[in-house]
Amino acid sequence: MRSPLRLRGCPVFRVNLARGRKQTAPGTWGTLVNDMSDGNQKTVRPSHVRRTYILDRPFQLKYILLLAGIGAGGILVFGLLAHRVHVSSTALGLDGGQTLLWLTAVGALGTAVAMGLFGLVFTHRVAGPVHVMSLYVAALAAGRYPRMRPLRRGDELKQFFDRFTEAVTRIREREADEAYALETVLEALRPVATTPEALEALGTLSALHTRKRQAVDTPTGSTFKSVA
Repeated sequence: MRSPLRLRGCPVFRVNLARGRKQTAPGTWGTLVNDMSDGNQKTVRPSHVRRTYILDRPFQLKYILLLAGIGAGGILVFGLLAHRVHVSSTALGLDGGQTLLWLTAVGALGTAVAMGLFGLVFTHRVAGPVHVMSLYVAALAAGRYPRMRPLRRGDELKQFFDRFTEAVTRIREREADEAYALETVLEALRPVATTPEALEALGTLSALHTRKRQAVDTPTGSTFKSVA
């Protein structure tokens, strides 16, 4: 069996290679290779992920309808006033263009003020719970459990806050169980811990027990007095 490197010197190989070059136009080899690579890339398509825009139906639909109502109400009021201006101008034989222009400016300003007030109320109802939960997370990161309190009346994200509170409560209960287990282990090891290595391990366990017990028994509450 001939080596693949020696086939280039074979007359039959030269004839076939020459025929292939004659049948293929210049530049076609690169195009053919690119087409093959593009075909291989097109066969591997990422899975299409559908976007779900309505995640929290009550929360989202509530504010979608409120925004739509504000917009529709503003346009309706502007249309009624514009119709009255048109009727009055036609009856008096006057040109109501300037009045309509001023009415448009006042309507745009009123809509902007209404949307701004709505945005202020909405962000206040959302930013309050987010701010409180950020303080709670900071307390957890510092190794202390915050003293949880309910949200204000009218605040949003109540379902998320309830789940967050439940998670913090369960973690605190779990750490209390671990502190109790460490206390039991310490009471059992103190009489038999006589070697330096055992005493050192006992001190490490005692420090861990103290930290867990302080975190569970002294919740942080003074940080959140300013949050209304």
